[in-house]
Amino acid sequence: MKKIFFLAPMLIIFSCQVQNEPPIINSVNLTSSNIQKVEGAFLEFNYDFSDDSGLNQFRASILDNFENARFQSAPWNWEKDYDLSGTSSIDTIQVALPYPDLEPGRYELTITVQDINEAETVKKNIFYIYEYE
Repeated sequence: MKKIFFLAPMLIIFSCQVQNEPPIINSVNLTSSNIQKVEGAFLEFNYDFSDDSGLNQFRASILDNFENARFQSAPWNWEKDYDLSGTSSIDTIQVALPYPDLEPGRYELTITVQDINEAETVKKNIFYIYEYE
């Protein structure tokens, strides 16, 4: 009987705690998943994020994701943080590609969204750089 009286208040206390849901990545869409290696080329993506408690920031990062790269000692990677506010955000981002130092191959765009409670959600997209000969 004593166990029941002890367990009942504990269950009530733990069931009333607010759970922070991580932010939602509604979409991250590349305008093109195949990009020609030319001067002035860029990666463009659209995003749509939301969160019940409020968005804080997101990080976009690009990393080469292929074996036997010619530039193993100096792979191209890029990373940038963007501030967010409110409970939803929709926008388009353009990333200039480092011509001529960019190697054709497979690349990975990683988006990490963080809310004001520091909960995070991650989404990855693959794109390819090709050289027209």
